[in-house]
Amino acid sequence: MIKDILVPTDFSKCSVYAVKVAAQLAKKLNATMHLLHVIETPVVAYDAGMVNFESLPQAMFMKELADENMKNLLAESFLSGISVESKIEYDAIYKRINQYVENHKINLIVMGSHGAKGFNEIVLGSNAERVVRYADCPVLTIKQDYSSFEVQDILIASNFYNEADNMFKAFKQFTDLFDANLHFVRVNTPINFETTPESNKKMNDFASRHALESYSFGIYNDQTEEDGILNYADEIDADLLVIGTHGRTGLAHLIKGSIAEDLLNHSKRAVLSIKIK
Repeated sequence: MIKDILVPTDFSKCSVYAVKVAAQLAKKLNATMHLLHVIETPVVAYDAGMVNFESLPQAMFMKELADENMKNLLAESFLSGISVESKIEYDAIYKRINQYVENHKINLIVMGSHGAKGFNEIVLGSNAERVVRYADCPVLTIKQDYSSFEVQDILIASNFYNEADNMFKAFKQFTDLFDANLHFVRVNTPINFETTPESNKKMNDFASRHALESYSFGIYNDQTEEDGILNYADEIDADLLVIGTHGRTGLAHLIKGSIAEDLLNHSKRAVLSIKIK
């Protein structure tokens, strides 16, 4: 069950979009929402618990500004009636988020994303991208303002290997919130091709294992898996994309990349990424 939802916020317009969606989910689930703001400023931490700031006036200013922004955010009407915990900390954003997830047993992260393109995507990526890469719990990324986060059509992209079963279990407790149509797609590419009979068998076996009753399966051909998922999502006008991620880091990430992170950067739709164990 989803009982604790974490929303990392930098108080930007995009991050407030995520807070609004998380608030709607928290109300449906009767869950606690955690608002976390991380100040990325050069610090040195010591075992005794003391912290030495490279620029103390700058750190104090940023903390005062964050306190004021958090106070204003907590006063928003869309948080009324929700159990909310707030925290302001110093560290690298993705590192502190992962520690918070572990310490507070977070079940879901909801965060806004502007995406990253061109040089920034290749070299730096986005904070949301890094969170998706390292987080052990599902991450829902939001790109737009939803007055009402209603999901009618969900697209789940998968190769339907056995590893997809674990992803589906985590996905199911989230999608049970919505009376949505489930659309599954397997994308064929020139370098990752599979025959239709092979794909159909895997899809049917998958449906049987999970006792699916209302769903559609599709096979889509495109130049890349990312293009296929995005184009298929356009065709069915999906409200939410669901994708599994292996959370590769280091050399493995540089060589193989991540379809989940590519979708996060380039999709205009909400994306739910789930770590494949």
